[in-house]
Amino acid sequence: MRQRQPGKAEEKSGDIKRARHRALHILERSDRTEKELRAKLEQNYKPEAVEDAVAYVKKYRYLDDVRYTVNYLNSRGRVKSRRQVEQELLYKKGISKEILEEALQEAEPQDEREQIRRWMEKKQIHPETASQDELRKFYLFLMRRGFRSEDILSEIRVTAS
Repeated sequence: MRQRQPGKAEEKSGDIKRARHRALHILERSDRTEKELRAKLEQNYKPEAVEDAVAYVKKYRYLDDVRYTVNYLNSRGRVKSRRQVEQELLYKKGISKEILEEALQEAEPQDEREQIRRWMEKKQIHPETASQDELRKFYLFLMRRGFRSEDILSEIRVTAS
């Protein structure tokens, strides 16, 4: 007896099932944004399988960009400036401005001045004994990380007083 070749419907169904399993496996290892999950799935699956897999994991709330954004803001916000974290979410992680605004309402507020003090401690910057060149380099270092100029200058002055 000849073996039956899988039809188009069966092949499509199998591809969708594999894409769902792959999506679950990806999210099991680490939380992702919808954009990141789509990019991973698009490497191996057809667009309709990717759409189905994304809808499937969203249905069970395994994929939730608001939750991801709140968690990201709370964890990364302890070491990075709010502006830098927001830029990462918008441009690297593919989070929309609407989702970011919603998540900012839920996230813990971050004290950027406290972060600056921690950086001063870590970099062993003591404004009262540091040279102007060291302070300038430290200032530029913090500016590149998205901290506001007035916060940096305020902390450098407070510590030096």
